[in-house]
Amino acid sequence: MPRSRPHHVTRRDLLLASGLALMASGAMTGCELLSTEPAGRPSSRAPRGPKGKEAPMLAAKVKAGELPPVEERVPKDPYVVQPNETVGVYGGALRLRLPGDAYSNAAAIYSTAGYEHLVRWDVEFKEIIPNLAREYRASADSTEYTFVLREGIRWSDGEPFTAEDIVFAVEDVMMNEELHPSPPFGRMRAEAPDEHTVVLTFAEPYGLFLHYLATRQGSWFTDYPKHYLSRFHPRYNPDHATAAREAGFDEWTAVFHDISSSWSFGRTVGKPTLNPWLLTTASDNATRVVLERNPYYWKVDPEGSQLPYVDRLDYEVIKEDEAALLKILNGEIDWATHQLKDKPVVARNRERGDYRLFDVVPEAMNVVCIYPNLTHEDPVKRQILSNKNVRIGLSHAINRQEIIDAVFQRQGQAWQVAPRRESTFFDEEMATQYVEYDVDRANEFLDRAFPDKDRDGIRLGPDGKPISLIIDVANIIPTWPDIMNLVARYWRAVGIDARLNTANPELIVERGQANKHDVSVWAGEGGLDAVILLNPYNYLPLLNPYSYFAVRWVEWYQSDGKEGETPPPPVRRQMELYDQVRATADPDTQVRLMKEVLRIAKEQFHAIGISILQDEYGTVTNRIGNWPKFTTQGAWVYCPVAPTNPCQYFIKD
Repeated sequence: MPRSRPHHVTRRDLLLASGLALMASGAMTGCELLSTEPAGRPSSRAPRGPKGKEAPMLAAKVKAGELPPVEERVPKDPYVVQPNETVGVYGGALRLRLPGDAYSNAAAIYSTAGYEHLVRWDVEFKEIIPNLAREYRASADSTEYTFVLREGIRWSDGEPFTAEDIVFAVEDVMMNEELHPSPPFGRMRAEAPDEHTVVLTFAEPYGLFLHYLATRQGSWFTDYPKHYLSRFHPRYNPDHATAAREAGFDEWTAVFHDISSSWSFGRTVGKPTLNPWLLTTASDNATRVVLERNPYYWKVDPEGSQLPYVDRLDYEVIKEDEAALLKILNGEIDWATHQLKDKPVVARNRERGDYRLFDVVPEAMNVVCIYPNLTHEDPVKRQILSNKNVRIGLSHAINRQEIIDAVFQRQGQAWQVAPRRESTFFDEEMATQYVEYDVDRANEFLDRAFPDKDRDGIRLGPDGKPISLIIDVANIIPTWPDIMNLVARYWRAVGIDARLNTANPELIVERGQANKHDVSVWAGEGGLDAVILLNPYNYLPLLNPYSYFAVRWVEWYQSDGKEGETPPPPVRRQMELYDQVRATADPDTQVRLMKEVLRIAKEQFHAIGISILQDEYGTVTNRIGNWPKFTTQGAWVYCPVAPTNPCQYFIKD
């Protein structure tokens, strides 16, 4: 018998609950209210009865002669998924939300229905494990990678998936200059000694290649079915232009750019895939997107039954966060992650909505990073911001606890730009240096650099004029303006005239790329091991504009010294070390070298942090079985919830 619910949550309920949730402490303590422990443990019981080796909907197609038997559809060497809780059952649909714009829709769908690469991250985001490839090896010099594919895997239309598909993706797509003047992985070659083996060769050592394959970028190698796409390619079809037009594209290159990328995931219905579910509607549909099971999916449960368990993914396009929250509170969306501000009302309604809360470990290490521009085009501001005493003084001037209390509901801990505790690279000294709120110490460090002030108490710079800094803030994260308004107030209190420039992200990025900013802020990425290794732009200047503290040094690095400005010796040493990290495939060597990169970052103190990004949370309805104990939040490197194998989720009775 289904659980009875008093009534659906309405918009009026939501407004009332949001205002009263934290006041009703007599009914529930603060710890109970914000806990992710369910109010009542959900039953793990599944419906009884024989499960069989395939879904009933596919068995019916076999009986009707529309599909071959399941034994012919599942490979000889399938991927066996060990369930999080128990062997599941077939049937039902997952009810999910899409935010509305095509880019976000594609990313959200890919994070559940995609991510079938040669290798993948394990659930805990610690190791790279086999996936489509049953085994792989790297040469001693990290220039050659060999992958042995699982025998018998088929695309969703029944055609074999072989090494030739990967050769096609490399030689005819990535290395095609019309499609990619700058190849996504640099110059490389692909060869297929046999139909189940592919060898990828690089001109230079590529020690982090396997890491990249486990990210969203791994789709480059497994998203190009040769038998389907070769008709659009000039190498294989002289009449490729006509084929492209018949498919609805102006030219052949548009086919590959529009339908064969994880970021444009699901624009074209009918393209063969290796994923557990197939699109029946395009991902940019205005109201609803539906995916149905792939009859040739190549993963099984421990009993040898073909996955996925769930027949369908049913996405509703809901653009407004408040409208989505109402559906979540009513138990109408099976899982979602949430903003911290909504946690009281979400926790209070868990019994009525028949859902539970779960923990989400963020890959980011800070709520926001503050970047003084050390390569400022104005020589006066460059001299000011390049002075480490100034940066230390500005850090001590920040009342982080007040920010945590006011903006993050007392959830947080003062933290610099430094790896998380969960990381191999965690360094407590790096994380906590200069975080004490101490106005006297702030003034002491600032006085070492610029002791003189005008009659309004504003410090005078090297040119004798008051020091004035504009802080660029992109209106992309709601908390950033709140944080930085407080920071500007703290800095004015120690003699720095700081003011905010809040604008859309495109303008902020454009100013950063042009080196027009005084101080800018951006996301605190780089909290966990893989992200630190792959994308350490917060620790050394690698990306323009996101290494906002020194975009001219980034230009020097990216151009091999032909452009930009020569960094100081410690930063050049960081760059040399990171080049070695990227060249070796030995994990121990990677860790050792990266720790030295971070040690220099700690000493140089280029950027200022506020608070560690606290563990986040989400909700999952109690009808979902095999939900993981926790998930990691990230978009590009980890790609949640895909590493947990959503094909094992099932609908309980």
